[in-house]
Amino acid sequence: MMRSVSLWLAGGCFAGFAAPAWAQSSDAAAPTVGQSAADQANSDQTEIIITAQKRSERLLDVPQSVSVISGERLESQHAQRLSDYLTRIPSANVVESQAGQSRIVLRGINTGGVGATVATYIDEAPFGSATSLANGGVLAPDLDPFDLARVEVLRGPQGTLYGANSLGGLIKYVTVAPDPGAIAGAAELGVENVSHGGTGWWGRAAANVPLTSEAAFRATAFYRRDAGYIDDPLLGDDVNDGKTYGGRLAFYARPTPNLRVRASVLLENIRSNGTNIVDVNPVTLRPTLGELEHSRLVDEPNNIDYRLYNTTLDYDFGPVALVSATSFGTLDQDETFDASGVYGPILTHVLGMPLGGAVDQGMTQRRFTQEVRLASDQRGAVEWTFGGFYTHEKNRLAQNLYGIDGATGARIAPLDGLVVVDLPSRYKEIAGFANATWHLSPRFDLTGGGRYSHNSQSVEQHTSGPLAGGASTFAANSSDNVFTYSVAPSFKLNANTRIYARVAKGYRPGGPNAVSPLAPAGVPRQFGPDTTTNYEVGVKTQTDDHLLTAEASAFLVDWKDIQLLAQIAGFGVNTNGGSARSKGIELTLGLNPSRELSIYANGAYVDAYLTTNTPAFVGGLSGDRLPYNPKWQSTIGAEYGHPLSATVTGHAGISWHYTGSRRGDFAPIVGQARLSSFDQLDAHAGVDVGRFRVDAFAHNLTDAHGIVSLATFGAPRDGSFAASVIRPRSFGLTAGIRY
Repeated sequence: MMRSVSLWLAGGCFAGFAAPAWAQSSDAAAPTVGQSAADQANSDQTEIIITAQKRSERLLDVPQSVSVISGERLESQHAQRLSDYLTRIPSANVVESQAGQSRIVLRGINTGGVGATVATYIDEAPFGSATSLANGGVLAPDLDPFDLARVEVLRGPQGTLYGANSLGGLIKYVTVAPDPGAIAGAAELGVENVSHGGTGWWGRAAANVPLTSEAAFRATAFYRRDAGYIDDPLLGDDVNDGKTYGGRLAFYARPTPNLRVRASVLLENIRSNGTNIVDVNPVTLRPTLGELEHSRLVDEPNNIDYRLYNTTLDYDFGPVALVSATSFGTLDQDETFDASGVYGPILTHVLGMPLGGAVDQGMTQRRFTQEVRLASDQRGAVEWTFGGFYTHEKNRLAQNLYGIDGATGARIAPLDGLVVVDLPSRYKEIAGFANATWHLSPRFDLTGGGRYSHNSQSVEQHTSGPLAGGASTFAANSSDNVFTYSVAPSFKLNANTRIYARVAKGYRPGGPNAVSPLAPAGVPRQFGPDTTTNYEVGVKTQTDDHLLTAEASAFLVDWKDIQLLAQIAGFGVNTNGGSARSKGIELTLGLNPSRELSIYANGAYVDAYLTTNTPAFVGGLSGDRLPYNPKWQSTIGAEYGHPLSATVTGHAGISWHYTGSRRGDFAPIVGQARLSSFDQLDAHAGVDVGRFRVDAFAHNLTDAHGIVSLATFGAPRDGSFAASVIRPRSFGLTAGIRY
């Protein structure tokens, strides 16, 4: 689950489909609303160019496992949220309890906790916190996909080029760049009805305006109302509805033949009114109330604002290019959650009246990042990149536990501030990195690199309130150093087939725990970094005409000194303990028998498990599966378009996604729960008429009620577990125009 209330009085923090889609480069035009299916098929059969190794390369030539989802694919499949498309990637999973509260898992690297194991970049800028003191693991950015050129998913550690928190891999959003070549625009309106719930709608628009032959401006905006589908007997129906709105401004200029400047501002606001949680029986995991119902005493809103400001300068010296990327990102979160299942019995017993408890929580993240790198051109026997990286974060977590009426949920003023926690922290990191590819022969390449990183952190905890035993202030500091590396030999069987092997290391920074000096000696004052080492072999191939594309990889990941969020002697802290292993196979296939038809399939087998026991208070035993990782996962789909007349083209698509059974969080008393497998069937059909497109679609046609996460304590007052579920069946209609 995304929330925890176990850290009160603890001196700790609440760390609380892809086909092998043929994508465009980052300088491509926008995903065009109303693009014809024939145009889609044509774009799907052009070469994929990506920037996974911080240089433009064919996907086929990158010696590691990478999936790409094009902006056109996101549009045609009506993907609105992170969980709509990322779960269709081999060995990728999203654990979500509410809009804006998401954890990304790649190759099974997850044990709960609050530090991210998957790094996120938006173009050249890292986004989200690198520290486990700021809930980075459960606040993965969920960007509206309208203005994305593509999403690159790099599986396996990416510590050499991307640094901290890439234990399991990297998600890289590549936005559409302004185009000086032409005036262009797109707009879309849509409506969607959710079974057992309400009706949502959205509007999106984008405009590209050339300023000169070497400069352009691009603006996008969107507004989306999300329908709810969770009912509450006290609070009403569809309590988890909400809205998401924002946009992006981007500027591109080439003031001299050798200098390119790109600047952008991204804004997105998420306003969710409630969680996607159903109260379920602890044994059967069947709903204890209605099929999509929970019982809470207070509304549980979650409001999140993303801001990202970035300027990237690219100067071409001829044999060498210089890139400078400067960014400043912010995240502001305000949420309320019902903690009556934990604190209600305590308050009721102490005060002799039926009471519950709720928590107001705020999180702020401020992150400045500067990267400068030099890269050789691509004409020599050795292609190299080296550079420096600096980041500085200021974060603050605030919590307030207060009493509420046990029948009505009304806030009780004398019981406000039962525990108040303020946790400001700082994180600084400086790193140097280098990566090179040596073309030993026309067929054999050797790619390798390394990164040395130093970070320092500080944290203070200010605690007050009657249940906290009065006011207190603690402070702590930490620092650590780490070296990460990657080595990847590759061999070209022919121009369209490459075999590779890869060994790579990733890490997640350690940090301080702010605890009382009077805490027992067994309560750790610091927690160390954890690391993964990935061993991988793979093959990528395609036919000359792109009729067939295929990629297969086999991997083994060893995870050491795992960071865990735990209660130790009544103190909630981050600690290290145990080791794990993840091994598996990933497969992606694409078939384009004609310009009108595209068929794709992918799947993964991932066996991720502990290899040693965690500390007893965490509850994990050697051999236990890592939480929320399906051993089996697959997606199969097809897209078809056919001209109906000289001006009208029909198109249709269908996809089926399977998520295998999983295990829940480690639990020392009740043990890991088993979550059943589920299927999702999506379809769409429509017509393009000139510049216009009309499309009808359906998600989750079989109305599956899959559970994606499970909490064994917290909000439910009757002993139920809290299960986050996928969205029910929905039907929608969109209309778009492009010019």
